[in-house]
Amino acid sequence: MKYAITLFIVALVFLMACQKNKNDFQNLATTGVLKQKPNPAAVPEGEPISKEDLDAKVISKLEAENDFKWEWMDLKTMWSAIQYGDNSVAIGYKPTGVADVESIMHKIDLTTGAWKATHDALINLVLEELNNSGNGVYTPRDIIVEDDAVLPIITFRLTDKNVITKLYNLENVRYVEPLDYWPGSDAERSTSGCSSSSYALSSADYTTTTPNCLVPWNFTNTNVAPAWNFSAGQGITIGVIDAGISSGQALLNGDFNNGASNVGRTVTTDYTFGNSAVSTCTHGTSMSGLAVGPRNSTGATTGVAYKANLHFIRGCEDVVLDKSSERTGVKNALVKMGQKADVKIVSMSIGTPFYSSVLYDGVVYAHNQGKMILAAAGTSFSWTSWYGVVYPAVHSQCIAITGVKENNGTCSSCHDGSQVDFTIAMERNTNSNRNTLSLNPSGNSPAYIGGSSAATATAAGVAALVWSVNPNFTRAQVYNFLLTTSQYYPSYSYYTGYGNLNAGAAVAAAQSAI
Repeated sequence: MKYAITLFIVALVFLMACQKNKNDFQNLATTGVLKQKPNPAAVPEGEPISKEDLDAKVISKLEAENDFKWEWMDLKTMWSAIQYGDNSVAIGYKPTGVADVESIMHKIDLTTGAWKATHDALINLVLEELNNSGNGVYTPRDIIVEDDAVLPIITFRLTDKNVITKLYNLENVRYVEPLDYWPGSDAERSTSGCSSSSYALSSADYTTTTPNCLVPWNFTNTNVAPAWNFSAGQGITIGVIDAGISSGQALLNGDFNNGASNVGRTVTTDYTFGNSAVSTCTHGTSMSGLAVGPRNSTGATTGVAYKANLHFIRGCEDVVLDKSSERTGVKNALVKMGQKADVKIVSMSIGTPFYSSVLYDGVVYAHNQGKMILAAAGTSFSWTSWYGVVYPAVHSQCIAITGVKENNGTCSSCHDGSQVDFTIAMERNTNSNRNTLSLNPSGNSPAYIGGSSAATATAAGVAALVWSVNPNFTRAQVYNFLLTTSQYYPSYSYYTGYGNLNAGAAVAAAQSAI
């Protein structure tokens, strides 16, 4: 009898535990953790929109608005987009009653209070719905692609329209976004920007300076040499987020302090994409070389801020952020840059024509941490040659940079538009193949590199020259020095902002403010 009673009690406890688990979400919901929107959307009817029709709809919207955000699309279109690619869907969340997440993005503690309760309730909701659907038994490991420990984002792998609709209808959900959707086939996804130029070097495109270093022709247009008389970036760390850096370029590795750059500066690397900071993509090496390459004695080109430190993070595969892993990787790289106290400037010569809330959250976080973010306005590829400024350069938290010809005419492949802040001359008037020059993946022979990418890395170097005058300057002060000495200031051009940066004048303005 005693044994039977014991078994009964064990069974009762087990049953109550199971019942508690089953009702976890319901209890959370009734105590105000999750709140449904006043006018919830209906579950999409029928089958998903075909990939071909979906692509046409998305591109049509992009062309009509010269922009694209998923929040402009209906729920069925959004749900359909989740079906393609890797089925990843990003859920940005917030506790009930929190209206302004942006201003506190860098202060949120997701491990306690309402933030943790909301996080847990959302996961419980998804599991509850899936496990009640009769299509199997799911655990968090089965459905969670990334559970961000810093930003309020959970990335699920989901296709179920009922679950997606329930999430979409919650006030606690800031956004529901297909993270891996891209128009066209997977084979058409980009590998842009990863090859070095093979165009023959012209001796007219550089000068030689001490200790045996090549200075790209466009540094004259940006008035860099006069700035060097007073500042070369010492004491400032530039963070570069790109598609990998070469292990074979000694000047960005063991010879980083070569020549006139021998000031004990540092180069460090990290990665949030792939399994190493190193890759065969040449783009990150070129950008790093332009921003901080050493003023060397080996006959290679110098960077603008040749005494600045470099912190490089590989966040993507190439310059076009067209995969979920790239958008997530760049977001995570921005968080890491935001958390790295010595980084003052973040240079990103990468982007996408499609708005990404995940990417935006990363930008907001880094900006809130005081980082000056410079981003490329965009460089054309086939179906975006007509397009304006790309993301993340569009965002007000970023300083958007594009390139122009040496006579200030339109660069052959550079995007421009109303969001552009500044320009850098980086293309010869009569030959679009002759751009600025930077380091190759190995050796000392330079290679041409152009587009708004090169302009952005150059501008990051200029910002470092100015900030180096007094590392205690605020971001706003440094921006003001750049602004008030720029080409068109106080006038503004719709396509090219305030025009070319003037490194010498900006450094002089900074010195006068000490």
